[in-house]
Amino acid sequence: MLLLFDIDGTLLKTGGAGVAAFAQAGQHLYGSAFSLDGIQLAGRLDRHILADALQACGHPRCDHASFLDEYRRRLSAGLDAGAWESRPLPGARALVEMAHTHPDWTCGLLTGNWSETGTLKLQAAGFDLTHFVVRAWAGDGSDRPGLVRAALSRWGGAGDDAVVIGDTPHDVHCGQAHGCRTIGVTTGPFGRAELEAAGADLVVDDLTDTARLTAWLEMDR
Repeated sequence: MLLLFDIDGTLLKTGGAGVAAFAQAGQHLYGSAFSLDGIQLAGRLDRHILADALQACGHPRCDHASFLDEYRRRLSAGLDAGAWESRPLPGARALVEMAHTHPDWTCGLLTGNWSETGTLKLQAAGFDLTHFVVRAWAGDGSDRPGLVRAALSRWGGAGDDAVVIGDTPHDVHCGQAHGCRTIGVTTGPFGRAELEAAGADLVVDDLTDTARLTAWLEMDR
């Protein structure tokens, strides 16, 4: 079985570090009009967020490589200096470590983060990147269901033997699109009612109850 974990709001929180570094990078490159105010962030791909912000401030095109380099530089500097903190959410590291050592599970990532900045967040929160054998980042698909497709292809298995774990309806819907089971976690901006309405197969307050999660994951569909 493949477990695909979202990052922000599921495995960790950065206290707004990612948003702040993203906005600072945009303002440095495109001027003070660049802003993330009013733009939907949770559960979306970073490149879609960038496109919306650029359109809003009158820059329909950009050099993505230059933006990503500036964003990565600012995020790294802030985390290294202690200005921002990336912290694991309750139970997240324990569940990832258990998934990594489970003989029948493969641990993976499914995230709207670019690999360069998502990696910084995970390392700062104390996650071992080698535990995530399969990784699907923002650049691996045109939308979130496309990231699931990329992850399944790299894993070599089918969606009915995979589980998407995330904190937004986007995570639930992208898993459903490929027949994956889904776990919604209320550690992000969405509550139980919203994740249940999205169709999550299981909704939990956090990832601390590894015994319950393991039993659910191992039960027959």
